[in-house]
Amino acid sequence: MRAAALLLALGLTACMPMVEMPTVPTSFDRVTADAEGLQPVGSDLRIDFGRAQEGVIETVSRLLGSDPTDITTSPDCGDVTAAYWRAGLTLNFVEGDFRGWVLTEPGLTAAGGLTVGDTPPPVTMATTTLGREFEIDGVWALVEDTGPEITTIWSGRTCFFR
Repeated sequence: MRAAALLLALGLTACMPMVEMPTVPTSFDRVTADAEGLQPVGSDLRIDFGRAQEGVIETVSRLLGSDPTDITTSPDCGDVTAAYWRAGLTLNFVEGDFRGWVLTEPGLTAAGGLTVGDTPPPVTMATTTLGREFEIDGVWALVEDTGPEITTIWSGRTCFFR
């Protein structure tokens, strides 16, 4: 009798509609990075370089659905404060102002279609201590010497040691 009741309960559970739980975004799909800052998808409003750190971090956290995993200041980089999100986005600030962004996770795309993990377009590249770098419309990309794919995309102020 108990077994029949259990089977009946399990059978009824299988007929119940699934409730979708909201997911926390793990990709950078609600903001487009470009040479002037960030453009929230579906909005005319922008988050341009020069905006205040506190408001930029708050807005980007709301758009991505999570707070930065870390915020650090590096005196080796002229006091650049970097905010890191698990989605592969880094925002750089100098003296409290938004000054640059960096994308590092495969699949992340900047304006103009540059995507981390893709092969670069046929452009002239400069060889630096980081690898091979190129620029298109104010957005830079890095292709390391060990592989053919873009590993990093950025614009504005960064903290790369060359």
